[in-house]
Amino acid sequence: MSEQTIPQFPMTRAAPLDPPPEVMRLLRDEPVSRVRLWNGQTAWLVTRYQDARAVMQSSDFSADVSRPGYPKVEPGLAQFTEGLLNHMDSPEHDRYRRMLAPAFMVKRIEQLRPGVEAIVDELIDAMIASGPPLDLVPSFALPLPARVTCELLGVPLADQALFVESAETFLGGRATLEAGAKGRELLIGYLGDLIDENGQAPSDGLLGYMTSEYLVKGEISKDMLLKIALLVLIAGFDTTANMVTLGMLTLWQYPDQLAELRRDPELIPSAVEELLRYLTVTQWGRHKVALKDVEVRGVTIRAGEGVIVAQDAANRDEAVFANPNALDVHRDARNHLAFGQGVHQCLGAALARLELRISFAALLRRLPTLHSTEPIDGLDFKHSAAVYGVRSLEVAW
Repeated sequence: MSEQTIPQFPMTRAAPLDPPPEVMRLLRDEPVSRVRLWNGQTAWLVTRYQDARAVMQSSDFSADVSRPGYPKVEPGLAQFTEGLLNHMDSPEHDRYRRMLAPAFMVKRIEQLRPGVEAIVDELIDAMIASGPPLDLVPSFALPLPARVTCELLGVPLADQALFVESAETFLGGRATLEAGAKGRELLIGYLGDLIDENGQAPSDGLLGYMTSEYLVKGEISKDMLLKIALLVLIAGFDTTANMVTLGMLTLWQYPDQLAELRRDPELIPSAVEELLRYLTVTQWGRHKVALKDVEVRGVTIRAGEGVIVAQDAANRDEAVFANPNALDVHRDARNHLAFGQGVHQCLGAALARLELRISFAALLRRLPTLHSTEPIDGLDFKHSAAVYGVRSLEVAW
């Protein structure tokens, strides 16, 4: 490939629920290929499932955004993520992840089920009381993960309205840059104060646990604990909110399968895995930089060269998923790469699955005629965001 023919990344979608055609072409014809970024930097795009999995699992690639050659796919993204846990390498990353692991074990997450179910029902109650039409994004998809994060972190009930409002302003993608920055500062200030309060009287949430177990013993700094709290919010908020809206939107495109889910709610766990595979909302992939020369599918990636793992393409690899461009709620899609792989695999995967299963089950049960009031081609999709979604989704029932 000549310098003139290197494609630009990110690429443009042609259909709102499918990866860009150029990404799918590379998956088929050139699975390890050069792409050019906004600043003229080039990086390797890895699209096949087995290669994507191998790169994410390999210690020969670094997630540290401060390393030379790291692929900065968007002007502000690398600066924003620097210092967060998911952009650290071992052994530093492993030390902090071990601290957090008990709070995210499946057994511990399952204890949150009654609280999540109560939040979901309360939000649907409010939707019914308001009556259609309404926007599913601010009515349900955004407040759900914000309130669940409150439960996880241990935000007092009296403060939850302020917390949710600030989180939605910061992460909802609907505010101005100035308002979003203000929301972020409010959250940082609030979380800092909450950490201080937990130092005096630890709560039952994650911040209370981390404060009493590690902060007061000097094993973690307040600044690092604050970054962890922000990461928990960021990682759990945007992805879950967008999966709720895109998931419902996708199911409406497959009415026969939607009818099956209504008849047999036992299919919902497999449907959630299939939606995670099919949609792969982290549309800009996982980013790495090679620490040494590594060969991937016959291509030598040199030390210091950036690599973008295209999870959306890998999850549509026909060598792993039969008829991959079709949604199939009966498919066993549990080996999808939507949550990543290796040491940086999403720590909150169990919580995301819990929220999505409860949300889809409740929406289908309590609002069986729920539908979008607009054609899918008329919706405003987040083409220029790291996490794909739809900015608003008016619904009726």
